[in-house]
Amino acid sequence: MRLFVSLALLAAAATPALAIETAPAEAAATLDRAPREGEVLRDSGARIVGQVYKVQPSGNILAIVNRQTVRIPASTLSIVDGKLVTTLTKSEALRQK
Repeated sequence: MRLFVSLALLAAAATPALAIETAPAEAAATLDRAPREGEVLRDSGARIVGQVYKVQPSGNILAIVNRQTVRIPASTLSIVDGKLVTTLTKSEALRQK
């Protein structure tokens, strides 16, 4: 019985689906915390770019910028003094569609 349980645990650990589930966690791991829906998104100069509409599993966010929904890549995001910051300017964010 113990052998069967051990084999079942090994098979579960080797499942490719588990690797897919951990990939978004790796993207979010670069931030101190995950972005939150409704949070204000700022640029590196602390100017407001927009507001987070939705956080995607990939770590990217959908933000409302000048009444338009744009996708902001996770690679541009950071947390500075507890605030969500992107390396993009507002005009660059609007070109992200």
